[in-house]
Amino acid sequence: MAGKQKRKKKRAHFKTKADEVGELRQDLVTGKWVVVATGRARRPDDFLAERSTPKRFVKVDNKCPFCRLDEFPQLPDVLRLPDDPKEWLVHIFPNKYPAFSAEEEFRTWNLGPYRAMESVGWHEVLATRWHDQVDALLTVREMSLQVEALVLRYRQLRQKPSVNHIQIIKNHGQEAGGSLEHPHHQIFTVPVLPSDVHDLLQGAERYTQANGQEPFGVMLEYEREDGARMVEENEYFTAWCPYASRRPFEVWIMPRRQEPYFENIGPEERELLAEIMRNVFRRIYVGLNDPPYNYYIHSAPCDETGFACDRSQFSHFRWHIEILPRMNVWGGFELGTGLEITTALPEESAEYLRRQKIDEIC
Repeated sequence: MAGKQKRKKKRAHFKTKADEVGELRQDLVTGKWVVVATGRARRPDDFLAERSTPKRFVKVDNKCPFCRLDEFPQLPDVLRLPDDPKEWLVHIFPNKYPAFSAEEEFRTWNLGPYRAMESVGWHEVLATRWHDQVDALLTVREMSLQVEALVLRYRQLRQKPSVNHIQIIKNHGQEAGGSLEHPHHQIFTVPVLPSDVHDLLQGAERYTQANGQEPFGVMLEYEREDGARMVEENEYFTAWCPYASRRPFEVWIMPRRQEPYFENIGPEERELLAEIMRNVFRRIYVGLNDPPYNYYIHSAPCDETGFACDRSQFSHFRWHIEILPRMNVWGGFELGTGLEITTALPEESAEYLRRQKIDEIC
């Protein structure tokens, strides 16, 4: 008890100093810095005041291509759950306007000092059956079906020879890049290792070599003990606002057991992942009046291409979900330096999300 009181006093003193001068916080894995501009900081309620009451979605939108499949037919489904042409709730199909060409083989070439390759990969969409099935309003079963569909499709795509990395994203709201209101994920595959993923893998390897333990486990242990940035947890997963949050109310969801690959989660884990995801989205929906957000799943690559180690070294990495509400806009400083400025303390953001009453959503 005395130890906890001592930590609380330390945090209170630390917070007072931060209010005076602000902070630069460093990410444990990538080593990147984030500016916490406490001189410009806003209280969590300030973000709420800027947004109107959440709108209620209609059950079917006659102009929505994902609602009116009879008038706006999509490409054939590659996966459907339940697997019934009439009773399905989630389906995955190729994007009509893909960013990549779905090819298993590709050419690479050099042009003087430059290197290029054919832009190959799969670009697919996971859509829900109904227009009103936004994340916060889902049942656990509906969320679990989405997670199951993503896992199953991930396992299929990782077998293709041109696939090095699979990225699952969701853009909710126009300000977050959502081109359609109807809830949907996008699944991308690429034959290269994206630089941000490379930084995560390299940072995890570097930290493990220097400290003898993988950094994601270190973060989880500290956050669960400290509690200041915790949002929610269950038997398998923990959700918290990262110490070096890049945006106000950023939340990470991470498995408590060491696992580099998202696609390896089992049925019981899927259910509890669905539960904690649904609850976190409800906290954001209620507390911030349904803001736009992006979320994506970071998983270890499908092979070691583009990384200076064999696949076994990915054991130092841990798959996780990152949720980033779009409460502010990047300016020239962020774009010019790569230093992101957040105007909310993660500790206050987490406490605000924790106290939201999410059981009242209907």
